Amino acid sequence: MTDEAPLLQGCSRKGHNRLPGQQEGGWAPRPCPECLKLFEPNVHNQLFCTPAHNTAWNNRSTARGRALTPLSMVASITRNGTRGTPDAREAGRAACRAHHALIQKHRDEDRAAGRMEWPEYLNRRFAIGYDPLT
Repeated sequence: MTDEAPLLQGCSRKGHNRLPGQQEGGWAPRPCPECLKLFEPNVHNQLFCTPAHNTAWNNRSTARGRALTPLSMVASITRNGTRGTPDAREAGRAACRAHHALIQKHRDEDRAAGRMEWPEYLNRRFAIGYDPLT
């Protein structure tokens, strides 16, 4: 018995508290959504090359969502300003215009900064098991 045995306490030498399949490594390099540089992930569901890039992406996404969510909800509820009272229809049309303008602005900012397009990012999240309804 080695000196390491009491420290490991039944854990594999490959990694403490890892699920089966997470400790193998060797996953194909993938682009980081924030900087688009290729990196080799340490775990199968790693999307970003560094925690700082993950934080930057999520903070920007949260800030953008605060502005887009009410606009999206009003546009959806009024079906882009075609349903509801006259005031609701006008609010829906204005919300729809603002929603589309903000999305285009964010898309242009992301392209200028060299970030991944949102459809590709979401496809990558779905591929690793993301479920937005849970």
